[in-house]
Amino acid sequence: MKQNEMFSGAVWIDCPGAEFAPVFIKDFDAVAGEKAEITVCGLGWFDMYLNGERVGDDLLVPCASNYTRRDMSGWSYPLYDEMGFRTYCMKYELSSFLKDGSNKLVITLGTGYYHQNMRDAEGNVDYGTPKLCFVIRKESGEVVSDSSVLCHPGYFKRCNLYYGEFQDFSAFPEEKDFSPARVIETPETEFECQTAPADKVIETITDIKKIGRKDGFVLYDIGINTVGRAVLECNAPGEHISVDYAEEIGGCDWYGIHFSDCGMYRDEYITDGKQKEYKTRFGWQGFRYIRVSDNARSVRVDVIHSDCKVTSRFDSDNENLNWLYHTFIHTQLCNMHSGVPSDCPHRERLGYTGDGQLCAESAMLMLDSREFYRKWLYDISDCQCKVSGHVQHTAPAMGGGGGPCGWGGAIVEVPYRYWKIYGDKSVLEEFYPKMLAFFRYLDSRSENYLVCREEEGGWCLGDWLPPTPIQISETYVNTCLYVRFLMQACEIARVIGRGSDIPAFEEKIGKIKNAINCAYFSFQQRSYCGDINGASCLALDIGLGNEKVRDRVVSKYGSLRQYDTGIIATDVLTRYLFDIGEGQLAFDLMTGDGSVSFAHMKKSGATTLWENWNGESSRNHPMFGAVTKLIFTKLLGIAQPEGESGFKKIIISPCLVEGMNRASGSIETTGGRISVSYIKDPDTGAVSFDIETPAGSESEFVYGDVRRSFSGKLNIEVQVMK
Repeated sequence: MKQNEMFSGAVWIDCPGAEFAPVFIKDFDAVAGEKAEITVCGLGWFDMYLNGERVGDDLLVPCASNYTRRDMSGWSYPLYDEMGFRTYCMKYELSSFLKDGSNKLVITLGTGYYHQNMRDAEGNVDYGTPKLCFVIRKESGEVVSDSSVLCHPGYFKRCNLYYGEFQDFSAFPEEKDFSPARVIETPETEFECQTAPADKVIETITDIKKIGRKDGFVLYDIGINTVGRAVLECNAPGEHISVDYAEEIGGCDWYGIHFSDCGMYRDEYITDGKQKEYKTRFGWQGFRYIRVSDNARSVRVDVIHSDCKVTSRFDSDNENLNWLYHTFIHTQLCNMHSGVPSDCPHRERLGYTGDGQLCAESAMLMLDSREFYRKWLYDISDCQCKVSGHVQHTAPAMGGGGGPCGWGGAIVEVPYRYWKIYGDKSVLEEFYPKMLAFFRYLDSRSENYLVCREEEGGWCLGDWLPPTPIQISETYVNTCLYVRFLMQACEIARVIGRGSDIPAFEEKIGKIKNAINCAYFSFQQRSYCGDINGASCLALDIGLGNEKVRDRVVSKYGSLRQYDTGIIATDVLTRYLFDIGEGQLAFDLMTGDGSVSFAHMKKSGATTLWENWNGESSRNHPMFGAVTKLIFTKLLGIAQPEGESGFKKIIISPCLVEGMNRASGSIETTGGRISVSYIKDPDTGAVSFDIETPAGSESEFVYGDVRRSFSGKLNIEVQVMK
């Protein structure tokens, strides 16, 4: 939507000389209770008060996006892509806030991702200083942003997503200090009203344990690794108070997580003795521990993330699997902010297309995240080069490392999973041309049908973060993934009526598979790439290899009893084992307690999933948790027939395993809830199932030779297959 359609008569304004968090005031006349609505966009983020009351409880709005054109010459690797631009706007009802006569609107802008000029790990990713546009439509006339709006640079000495805020309340402006705002050019972008859920204070934690005092600071343990902000109290004026955040501490000493690319996050305040609370306004941090200056008191922690409700449920008699389910959900929510699924909530905080595509299916199944991922789909689309078809490693585009398929392939994988779960064919129709452009890009980066490079001077990762240094070939990983995307494209083409494209896809698949076999298959070893880091499963998953290759994979992991894989192969290996009837082995990998396992994280006291299997880096990364979806799709057996979507037709085909005699879980689909519960008698082998699917759906229960069609509820007892 164009500017004049969204804001009709309003102009964009900023505050001259304002670097951090400028404040804008607009006085206007109104009638109490009259119908009124504001359309507003404050970049990077804004909060808004009308007559002293906060309008809404949204935080970190509008959603981050690929806002507008910017200078990318200072990025840490060369990028010349021609991308799309999109900016989100918010709408709020104002009727209940209005009074007769003069009314006062106050808007404060934060920097967010928009004005990011301190962190330099990815180079210059800055869009410019904060800016504002709004229009109030009410029965007694419109009010718009223009030069009559008054502004002030504000009282922030620092407002930065990566380094924290410094709010100096001793410099809080009086209205006499305000001056007219400056009219500026309209950003080059498309405007849309935000439908993705905003961030909110989801819960508060008041049970905070003091664990030490040193050098003028008090250390607190929150009890769980989480995201949000510490809320402080200090009644004395003129005090300099502060809070630091970290995932780990050592004894009573303070070890802030210090990353070379973004320094230490700290919130600071100069008190005025009037504020009841001191807290971050335009950001969040990931942490378990906080260090608070001893002239202040920690009141609570506000947990902040996108307002995506948990719509799944799972419980069993296997504590390791229960932990994996709950910990993945918590980790995923910790990494959902401002419409972006991030890699971690404290260091990079970026929408990596690799991490994001791995976790998308699990998040869509377990959370009310349809509008969240619809928004992220368009971030991915906007970050695809209109000329070459290249897709960025982060969406919105903020730099970052990755590879052509394991990251850029999100342009195929995420729309495909969105369709499978929600049944929205229009997404496939819209994204299909973008997928074709991406395939053309991969062809241009291939030699002899093998995807071997990305951008000159940039990245070309294959898999990432196995427990030992990466040995698996980047070219091999990317080429296997390319085949999988082409196979998905065949299914998509059938669905949207582009069946004539399928023969060309199938011909290309055949040629690429032949190239993989020639380059990477060893008859002597009966494996691909020596099965380093789970390499063979990537080939087996796309229909390559034979029984001997498959048997070697099963034998290897049957002996190893733990993972040796990175973020991509971990997901593929676990699912593949379920698919070939090795569900017990897959379950054992998911729940085993080896040194490279989820149980190792659990035993180490983790409350969020780790970036590395050994926990040496970030302690809040959801990517390895992509396997969590298999609890529902394989162990509980909630599936769909091939080619179906939206759970209109449902197959319940559970995988019963040793080590779990009781399990119960459910997911919410577009048609309603699907729940599966069972109890197994370990002595007799009899299993009682209690299953419920949405009314009107076509459902079938399948276990061994037992097949039963049903609608709604099914209670059935079967004998465990040996």
